[in-house]
Amino acid sequence: MRIGIISDTHDRSEAVAEAVRLFAEQRVELILHCGDIESVETVHLFKPVPTHFVFGNWDKDRTRLSAAIRGIGGYVNDSFGAIEMAGKRIAWVHSHERHLLYQLEHCDTFDYVFYGHTHVREQHRTGRTLVANPGALFRANPKTCIVLDVVTGELKPLLIATARGAESTHVMPGLRGPDDSIYIPGLPDDPPPPTSPPLPPAK
Repeated sequence: MRIGIISDTHDRSEAVAEAVRLFAEQRVELILHCGDIESVETVHLFKPVPTHFVFGNWDKDRTRLSAAIRGIGGYVNDSFGAIEMAGKRIAWVHSHERHLLYQLEHCDTFDYVFYGHTHVREQHRTGRTLVANPGALFRANPKTCIVLDVVTGELKPLLIATARGAESTHVMPGLRGPDDSIYIPGLPDDPPPPTSPPLPPAK
């Protein structure tokens, strides 16, 4: 079982279409979108692969976006999503609500937590939880997304080429922080204790 993780598409249709094509090429069965979709036109590009979305700070018209997502057979989440696949619990969030990312990362509930917002690809481990940002398709160089093999645990970054970019499309080597150290761009060193209600059971 392979899933694709993507974030911060920001209405960049050419890059999104290429990412969805690469996901299909990698035999991805499900896509998780970590927010900042922006338009219904972008949503329509995800129709070939079942996609779960969360909203980011640039997703202003959530009513229209939600209708478009349901229209392609996708799944709408608000601030974060949580699923269970192949015995692994997976959550994803945009991360502009920093306390929510902190809670998901430190609650010792999830095997994987994916986040967006920073436009910076990185991954690290906090206890049992592998935390990763897939990068972005806008204001990122290179433009990236990632593929997770839920059974083997392999996390494979993909480079997204567009006609306006000089990149070539290929699989990139994995990125890990030194000594699996914790690093989240933009997150305070000492965030406040989480105040959100308890997480629902993963479905």
